[in-house]
Amino acid sequence: MKIEDIQVVGKPLVLATPTEADELASRLWITFPKGYREYVTLLGEGILGGSFVRIYPPWRIEQELPGWRRRIKKYWFWDCSRKLLPKERAAECVILGDTTNGDELIFHPTRPNQLFILPRDSELIFATGADLLTAVEWMCASGKLIEPFSDRNFAPFDSRVISKEREGKETITDPEGESLDDITELAINWAKRHHMRELARKECRKLSPKGGKAKLLYEGVLFDGATQFDAGYGIAWRIEDKETGNSLGVFRWNADDRNQGACYEPAKN
Repeated sequence: MKIEDIQVVGKPLVLATPTEADELASRLWITFPKGYREYVTLLGEGILGGSFVRIYPPWRIEQELPGWRRRIKKYWFWDCSRKLLPKERAAECVILGDTTNGDELIFHPTRPNQLFILPRDSELIFATGADLLTAVEWMCASGKLIEPFSDRNFAPFDSRVISKEREGKETITDPEGESLDDITELAINWAKRHHMRELARKECRKLSPKGGKAKLLYEGVLFDGATQFDAGYGIAWRIEDKETGNSLGVFRWNADDRNQGACYEPAKN
């Protein structure tokens, strides 16, 4: 992938300056991976691949890095890849970006030529290449995180504007460990530990029509509702025809510590 191959759509670019990138590198005592400075100064902040990859500009890295490192220490879930990246070294890493599915792109300051993905839905860490653009292409095309896609459009946005809008609203301070982010991380780790998505996929394959592909609609914790389950886990996929993209139906799967239930609802013609 080359910067010039990326098509910008939508709003004006939200660019970082070379000085901003260099000053952050100096404050953190790091060297950014090859391609990072070019990406944030020529494309800036935004989302690439239609709606998938988000590379953080310097201001977002600086804002989120301390909290991200605390979260990694507290909720580490990739011990089976310890030979590739042990928890102790991961806690020293710098986050460069993420995907809208929750996968995170990182590197260790002593090895800026080796980028890693901490996948949301797998306990296996992936090595994604020696520079940023190679890693971004891997995220879009490897098939490890999502079905490979060819869209390389880039839509700019400014996370600082979103943060200011949030600051302008009335805020409630949560006790430590009880913020929405904390609860979400706990739920994600519980679902991984119990292999919920894998179990749901098996049922989805049984009930869904052949020739369909699953597109995630939602996944989360259920704490109330008119079901036969206690508080538990829920996931739903929209099943689409592989050739036409038309909806074939919706698959839903719920589970708690004792029970599981699945249903498939064919699309109405």
